[in-house]
Amino acid sequence: MFNKKTLKVTTIICLILTLSTVIFVTRHGQYYYQSVYREFYFIPLILAAFWFGLRGALLASCSITLFYLAFIWMFWQGLSAEKVNTFIEIIFLNGMALILGLLREREYRERRRTQKMENLAIIGKTVSGLAHDMKIPLVAIAGFSRRILKKLEADDPHREKVTIIYQEAQRLENMVKDMLEYARPLNLRLSPADMNGIIQESIAIVKAMAGEKQITIESRLSSNISPVDLDPMKMKQVFINLLTNAVQASPPGESVFISSVSEEERTIIDITDHGPGISADQKENIFTPFFTTKKEGIGLGLIMVKNIVSAHGGEVQFFDNSPPETGVTFRVILPKDSGVMSSSIKK
Repeated sequence: MFNKKTLKVTTIICLILTLSTVIFVTRHGQYYYQSVYREFYFIPLILAAFWFGLRGALLASCSITLFYLAFIWMFWQGLSAEKVNTFIEIIFLNGMALILGLLREREYRERRRTQKMENLAIIGKTVSGLAHDMKIPLVAIAGFSRRILKKLEADDPHREKVTIIYQEAQRLENMVKDMLEYARPLNLRLSPADMNGIIQESIAIVKAMAGEKQITIESRLSSNISPVDLDPMKMKQVFINLLTNAVQASPPGESVFISSVSEEERTIIDITDHGPGISADQKENIFTPFFTTKKEGIGLGLIMVKNIVSAHGGEVQFFDNSPPETGVTFRVILPKDSGVMSSSIKK
């Protein structure tokens, strides 16, 4: 049984074959009729572009071009005005295929972007409501379990179970905090800040966790980075998140590198780990909300990093180290003049 895609492909092929057959059986001297029939080639061409984008349009135009060339070769009697006109038609046909295909691809991208934005808005509203409902009972659970722990003796057989309850409640509280942070509008409080100072403070916060994993954090910070207008707390959140991810990805005994470089109009911060790298399918979803490969966490860290950096007029990139098995580098690029005019910026 034909599916929709097969039916569309069959329709395009049948149209091209039918038109080509009609042109071939038309007497060679009836040039006027052949010219009219060739105009109908635009029908399968437009359908291919509309249904299959750039690739479909080019495949259709190449197939039609082969029929054009076969017709010219079979009835070749030297170069004439008729043949020149046919060659021009071939060029025009392929040019139209390229234009139609590119326009359709742009429409596809715009539609996907719009759909993604709508989905993110729905997710944000859902997450916000869910997080608010979870926050109060979790605070109560964590608070009561902490009080019970203070009253239990060190050798009490119930202490271990209550400790687990308290730790898990705290973990869920942190998740709720991340969800609320993601759902609410991003408010920036801009002020001239020392980028290297923010990086060093972030390293100090992550250093204890890195020590537990026997990971060392090495920094190579440029001394000629001038103060930049940014939100210090939000930017610290960016570096803490990226450093934490780098430490978690690296095996014990390795190092995490963070460097800063000042260029003419921008500041670049690289954070490099020594983990297994990122697979091809994961790269497409790395900044997708709630996508995570970790056992813990809810997959909002990197999307929040991207939102914060984008709100400052910058961008976040990532690329494999060389060789790829030696880890990944996340690059934060911030303009020296962020151009952020408002202190309240919505994602």
